[in-house]
Amino acid sequence: MINILIIAYEFPPLNSGGSHRPYKFAKNLSQFGIEPIVITPKTTAHQDKNIDKSLMSELENCEFKIIHTEIAPPQKSDKISETYYFNILDIAAKKWEKHLVAAIEEVLKTTKIDALYVTAPPFSMAALGAKLSEKFKLPLILDMRDAWSNWCVTPFVSYLHYQLTRLQERKALSAAAAIIATSDQTLLDFQQLHPNIAKERFHLITNAFDATVPTFPSSLKIAAASREKPLKIGYVGSFYYTPYQRSLMFNPWWKKKPYQFLQYTPRKEDWLYRSPFFFFGILAALKAKNAELAQLLKIEFAGAVPDWLPDMIKSFGLEDLIDLKGRMSHKDALEFQAQCDLLLITSSKVINGQDYSIAGKTFEYICMKKPILAVLCEGAQKRLLEQTGLSLNLDPDDIETSAALLENLIQGNLSIAPNQAFISTLHIEKTTSHLADIIRNV
Repeated sequence: MINILIIAYEFPPLNSGGSHRPYKFAKNLSQFGIEPIVITPKTTAHQDKNIDKSLMSELENCEFKIIHTEIAPPQKSDKISETYYFNILDIAAKKWEKHLVAAIEEVLKTTKIDALYVTAPPFSMAALGAKLSEKFKLPLILDMRDAWSNWCVTPFVSYLHYQLTRLQERKALSAAAAIIATSDQTLLDFQQLHPNIAKERFHLITNAFDATVPTFPSSLKIAAASREKPLKIGYVGSFYYTPYQRSLMFNPWWKKKPYQFLQYTPRKEDWLYRSPFFFFGILAALKAKNAELAQLLKIEFAGAVPDWLPDMIKSFGLEDLIDLKGRMSHKDALEFQAQCDLLLITSSKVINGQDYSIAGKTFEYICMKKPILAVLCEGAQKRLLEQTGLSLNLDPDDIETSAALLENLIQGNLSIAPNQAFISTLHIEKTTSHLADIIRNV
């Protein structure tokens, strides 16, 4: 039996995109001869933000060991350390390191550990993973769920901040015996940024679903909408977009405040595309052309409601079509998805490039056996969904054509052809088997 420590700053009952992946791996590794021990902070570390109490009973019945540690309490100095301008890394690892090291030392007194698995973000955990690997002489498997130095929701403070971040990234990746990315594009970006790291150390393991592999017909026709049965389109989760951050990304330096003049971004990412802005534009075009047909749609959003969203809905005149359900537990979110006819997904746009992110909700959507309304830019998310055969693509940059396609959808003129073979590869047992191979190799 191989024993591995899973170091996860985010872990259930925290209900976040980053918490479910290490949990699913931990649940399934034992069937491949690998015994995981999870170390994670107590839920109080997250200050009760998005704690899903419905997940607690499931955790109590799990077969692997979970060690919950303390984390340094908030300090006045945190406000400086957390400030965008005075820090290269987030402070999560700094606040956890002392308690995490003590927990690892306690485990090593009774158990022979063969490797460390560390998941990031928070990106400071990747840097800490390298430090722990050296301290305890254990091979490091670094699971990078996001692109770190190329994660450009907002600009870096300066070119120096970017280069120092990239240096931290290189040090962490160089210390890892294996580097995992969740999309083919993230993997390619890492390899291009750090060509001196051997390519065989990079591995692709997408997120996955852990329900029974759904069985699809060879063709799935979408029924026409009616007043008695409107077509329900649902969206789950966050958008990672704010108007202020976008203005920092795209405004020229002379339109910024003096302390923002030196801001730098290695590439332009437009996260307005991740918001429902362009989907709303398509809806508004359809409504202007055929208001009666548009009324056969019922559109619902499940998740925290950002300040800008109601105003965006109002600006397009769509208040009569859209319902904001608010934040839900994970269980309720799954039930919500099951009640929808189609599930909406969006992506950010990398200017003159490829988007790297594949939203975690994608894999839940697949299990629902529903068509996925994909308002996507070029990149990993679009490629993966096209491979599943489940997506109906609406081009966010071609509003009129997309509105016509949406019209056909409402009228029942569209169908999809699910790719059963590819969908089966996205099951958690397949992805965990890949992870188990990596663990054995290191």
